[in-house]
Amino acid sequence: MNKKNKILIISGDLLKHKYVAIKILKKFQNSNIIFEKYPKNVSQNYTKQKSKVIFNHFKKVKYYEKKYFQIFCKKNSNFLKKKTSLKIKKGKLNTKKVLSKIKQINPNFIILNATSLLKKKFINLVNKKIINIHAGLIPYYRGAGCNVWTFYNKELEYTGISTHYVNDKIDDGKILFQIQTNFKRNDNTHSIGCKNAKSSVQLAINTIKYLKKYPNYSGKKILSKKNKIYYKKDFNEKVIIKINKMIDEGLVKNYCLNPKKIKIIKY
Repeated sequence: MNKKNKILIISGDLLKHKYVAIKILKKFQNSNIIFEKYPKNVSQNYTKQKSKVIFNHFKKVKYYEKKYFQIFCKKNSNFLKKKTSLKIKKGKLNTKKVLSKIKQINPNFIILNATSLLKKKFINLVNKKIINIHAGLIPYYRGAGCNVWTFYNKELEYTGISTHYVNDKIDDGKILFQIQTNFKRNDNTHSIGCKNAKSSVQLAINTIKYLKKYPNYSGKKILSKKNKIYYKKDFNEKVIIKINKMIDEGLVKNYCLNPKKIKIIKY
């Protein structure tokens, strides 16, 4: 990647986010990252509710992320440290400090992954191509925790990853490329979250390469009546209990016997 194609990643700092970041940073030499730090108690980022069910859910989140990503991230920790331009607290993305750093780096592409929403004023001031890695398939599922809600709604076919242009609305920009998740019989929300993180790496790399080759590509829209938006406030222990019950009753196993294809934008 030459100087004309400088990349800045702005990302959450969980293990799965670091994994994705390292992979992209290694692929494109002229790249840097800004981390938006999650709270130490990760559950606080998703719900204010406190219960044994909530505690056990996020304990499993940590377990699976360590299983999938800890060794790799530890091995590449020094590399990531060298590539890190700035660390900010969660919710401090739309600030002069961040804007100043972006102007200093002067990237051609900005890649978002698991960050707070960018405000319209900030997007206009940045005036760059901003691409989001969305853990869900838009327009069908938008907002937070989309690949959890596909379990809740018994719609596993809408589980996947999208890259799309960013505007000031929630996961509303034109789609670049998408991947539909391939399920295995023993999968759950935690394993799928990690598998999708791994899948998002190549999707993001392909997206960047494509836009390098075709800089005027504006993306596509999928017209669909199915257009659900979920917020962090929607997530609670009742959701977890219902999903776990459905998995125990064979939700994923049954889906694997008859997986469904839906309309997506493929690379």
